[in-house]
Amino acid sequence: MMLFNIFHRPGPGAHYDIYRQQQELAHQLGLKTTIFLYYSDLFDPRAIADAIHDRDTHGDEISLALHNLTGPEITEISNGQIALWLLDRERKEQILARMIGKFAEVFGANPTSIGSYHLDSSCLEVLRRLAPEARTVIGGCFEEGVRVFHGCNHSWYLFNEGMPWNPWYPSKTHGLRPARDEDDAAGVVAVPHLVRDMSLAFEGRNDFWASHPPNVIRGMGNDASFCPYDLNLIDQYRMQAEWNGGYSYYNTFVSPSWLDWNHNSEYPPEVAWELYRKFLTYMASLKKDGQLEDLTLSAYGERHRQIRPVGHDEVYLAKELLYGSGKHYFWFVDPAYRVTIDATQGGSIGDLRPYAGQAPVATGPDTPHRDIGSYPYLIQSQHRSGNAHHCYDGARTTLLLKHAGQTLDLCNYRTKVASVTRADDRVKATLTPVSFTFADGLAGELTTTYEFGNGVITISRQVSGLSAQADLELIEYFKGAPGRTEYPEDLHGIILEANGSSPVQREFDYSGQWIDAPGATEVAAVIPHVRTRLSLTSNSAASGRVHAGHLFSPYFTLQLAHRLTGNGTTRTCLNLTPIAA
Repeated sequence: MMLFNIFHRPGPGAHYDIYRQQQELAHQLGLKTTIFLYYSDLFDPRAIADAIHDRDTHGDEISLALHNLTGPEITEISNGQIALWLLDRERKEQILARMIGKFAEVFGANPTSIGSYHLDSSCLEVLRRLAPEARTVIGGCFEEGVRVFHGCNHSWYLFNEGMPWNPWYPSKTHGLRPARDEDDAAGVVAVPHLVRDMSLAFEGRNDFWASHPPNVIRGMGNDASFCPYDLNLIDQYRMQAEWNGGYSYYNTFVSPSWLDWNHNSEYPPEVAWELYRKFLTYMASLKKDGQLEDLTLSAYGERHRQIRPVGHDEVYLAKELLYGSGKHYFWFVDPAYRVTIDATQGGSIGDLRPYAGQAPVATGPDTPHRDIGSYPYLIQSQHRSGNAHHCYDGARTTLLLKHAGQTLDLCNYRTKVASVTRADDRVKATLTPVSFTFADGLAGELTTTYEFGNGVITISRQVSGLSAQADLELIEYFKGAPGRTEYPEDLHGIILEANGSSPVQREFDYSGQWIDAPGATEVAAVIPHVRTRLSLTSNSAASGRVHAGHLFSPYFTLQLAHRLTGNGTTRTCLNLTPIAA
């Protein structure tokens, strides 16, 4: 079953008529909407009357949008700042108090849902105190960040990467981190501002590739009103119900400006309207067939509480839809981490967010984080190189296969996701086999399986097709660095560790030196930047190595080596555990 939200908001001037046409289209199709009113709309009798009519006649919800901070008693506080989360805490509270108070004055009660491109931890705390009735929010944009900042000519200051792609329970200390339990939860259900293409969102500008037909036009993913991509993306999200308790989630939020003449589109408004009409008509047909339920935002929040407990996990199998590349990505998120498996690069980890450390972030000029609300990564191979393509490699994992003095890098072999299963509170993703051949003729197959859950990623490597006498070394490889943008951060303070016959404990010093650890069954990095200790462990390992990179390759690297004679399977655990702040 797909659960679906439609979000609309008025626009000024001629855009108000477009908004009314959007509402009319949804109602003709028998679909409910959630109407987001800006603070300035709360002084507009027509906007108020139309919203009340749609609520009373069609069951729509009236919600409050926390953006465009203009209007009586607010303009002089915001001083031109349009983004609430980028104000200092005092002004956040002043503006929220006025917004919520005016909403209650107009409609007789506080809003039951709230919309924002991003809600940092301080916004959430103030919001819950001033309007406890608002139990459901639009809380983030999913992966809007560095690439969108570049694409918008360095003028869109929405850095909120590292969040779940589907609805989540925000934590008290970071609005994008899913809460561990009820005590850790901020008290709301959050949904993303649009849902994203989980393949192209990783590779490029995901403000093009989302549940927003006119944005797909901006990315030139259509041929006039011919755009099967829009509906294929819906169907891919519907498929995720198989691994997520029988439910999937989708929403759309198309502002009136996108259905008018727009400098981002080479097409006239009729094309955007036709694609939006096809999109909603398809959703209405799914509802008619009993495969979709349309809900207001607050109603969705209550349903989410019924079907998803705090602390739940979520998976997504993304198959690239637009270009025919055949690429697969697998995503997993729970309160301990969010991880992306890039099957195109041999099953390398392409993105890893260590939620286990519960790194706190509030944004605003009164915080050290200022405008960067993202949850930090330890691997982000799109921002930080990944597999070597120019000079050194960057943030990634891989498996190195060694034999007779030759090394093969699994990142250079393309795989796909063969299967996804759930069992015993864990999720297992198995990749298609990779065939490898060394220069001396030794050949075999390697199958990788990942298991996710409980703060651990278990990586199994099954080797087959070898003779009984063949010798092979398998080296699990992790190269990473804490960060929030594409630029390196100071790695001083990281401690590299290994056990074994000559235990290692060394501060990161940019020396570029490798340190061997014979007999090691664990290699680790203690990373105070994200309050996390990351380790690779395996009882069958033969040795380990740790590396403090230099300033031309500013990463830490962990290696854990296994030796096989003939066929066999190795298992390595990637562990993320919290450390004291």
